Amino acid sequence: MERLTSFSDLLELQQVDSLIDKLRIDRRTLPELAELREAAVEAAATAAAHSDVNDRLRAVERSTARVEDELTMTEQRVREQERRLFAGAMSAREADHLRHEVGNLRKRVSVMEDELLELLEERERLDAEEEAARETATEASGVERRLAARVAELEAAIDASLARYRQRQAEIAPEIDRGLLRKYVQLRKRRGGVVVGEVDGRVCGACHLQMSVAEYEEVASDSIPQCIHCAAILCL
Repeated sequence: MERLTSFSDLLELQQVDSLIDKLRIDRRTLPELAELREAAVEAAATAAAHSDVNDRLRAVERSTARVEDELTMTEQRVREQERRLFAGAMSAREADHLRHEVGNLRKRVSVMEDELLELLEERERLDAEEEAARETATEASGVERRLAARVAELEAAIDASLARYRQRQAEIAPEIDRGLLRKYVQLRKRRGGVVVGEVDGRVCGACHLQMSVAEYEEVASDSIPQCIHCAAILCL
């Protein structure tokens, strides 16, 4: 049977396809990708922690402002009632009622002063916590950005290599007999890996197993020789 003449091109196509396969795997398994995923998780966690402490700080600030306003109004109320009390011109019953009100207002002022002091201490603590959380989040975000830039750089380099090999792939394929190319594509889909091998002393270059003289002669008579052990296309 007449032998096809494009086996050398097929060998080169397999080399190119193998390089493309390797580059695609390399792109998916870049060590920096795992580092980037970890960095993204860390950045998200530190950002959430910063947001949480910032929310608590804002809440304390709102409470502080509310207590300060209430304290100011209560102190003003105390001064107003004391002026009325000192001014006289009221019955003894009214004066007793006013003194009782002033006493209650002063107790309220004392309670609010204690509450305000606690809030100011809490705000000071949260200010320091927020600053530390912000610095941590900023640092984690910076690490993520640097890793993302590195991954993009590595992926761009791989993509450039892939483009070159795919161009070569497109150049080689038309030079190969259609039947031979179809057989090659079928084998790669079914098995993957090395499906074309040169023969050296009746040894298949794909599976590295030797054929007997009779087996070799039978294989060699086919238009598309295939290894009896692994079915790889043989370049004789």
